[in-house]
Amino acid sequence: MFSKMTELNPNIMKIFTVEESGTADMATKKSGISKLWPGMLIDDFLFEPCGYSMNGIFGKDNYMTIHITPEEEFSYVSVETNATQKCYQELVQNVLNTFYPGKFIMTLFANKTSVAMESYKKHREYEFNNYRKDTLQEVQFQNYSLGYMSFHKAPS
Repeated sequence: MFSKMTELNPNIMKIFTVEESGTADMATKKSGISKLWPGMLIDDFLFEPCGYSMNGIFGKDNYMTIHITPEEEFSYVSVETNATQKCYQELVQNVLNTFYPGKFIMTLFANKTSVAMESYKKHREYEFNNYRKDTLQEVQFQNYSLGYMSFHKAPS
């Protein structure tokens, strides 16, 4: 599963500056990244003067990686994991509740024998609080399937 988020809240993006957080560990805790996957072993880095990168490992062979460019003119957050889930909706909602993007895309890869294929079959139905789906595209390859969805924040 991969997600890229844009149109990010400047107050949240401030967390990923040396001036606001001082250390990568503090940025990880203040932002809530440390709660995305309980028990994840995190190796994080806070760039000078701003920017953030995190690689986490958990379970037997699972990883999560997050990269953040917080500058308002071109801010984005990317989140990627190879963790196989029957449903990614809760994880994606937790990521959205951490970063509150104005827009995001989600891509989901699954092969025919993976646990994630169950999630892939359900992804058309995914709904996220306060977001509307703009695009849904699907591609079937010989050995795997790819789903792509884009969302925008719904008017309040």
